[in-house]
Amino acid sequence: MLGLIKAAPLILVVAGGAYAYHTTTVSKAEAKIARLESNAVILKENAAKLDAAFESEKAARERSEQNLQIQLEAVSALTEKNTEMQAEMDDYLSIFKRHNLTKLARVKPGLIEPRINKGTKDVFDAIEQDSVEVENADTN
Repeated sequence: MLGLIKAAPLILVVAGGAYAYHTTTVSKAEAKIARLESNAVILKENAAKLDAAFESEKAARERSEQNLQIQLEAVSALTEKNTEMQAEMDDYLSIFKRHNLTKLARVKPGLIEPRINKGTKDVFDAIEQDSVEVENADTN
């Protein structure tokens, strides 16, 4: 028993050192766990933000694709209409190339003048109508 009493201070010093080491190690581990938990929360928030941004960009891309389809359809329709108008213009020009209207107008002015005047009036009316449509389109 006397040996135990003599060894008690040594045991207390060793136990105190072990307790201090344990406390230091546990506090470092707890600090590391707290940092990791904080990082996990930040990463979850960032993941949620990225998901929201991805969905937003996906919706914007879909809208852009829809707008592109609409524009392609409009260009296709305009190209088709332009082709039709070009063919119509070629038909009219071929009529002028086949006939000498100046000679015919001099020989029979009563036959040509009313037709030319009516055609000119029709063209001007069409231009006026198109101008009204363009003006109205700008105000809407």
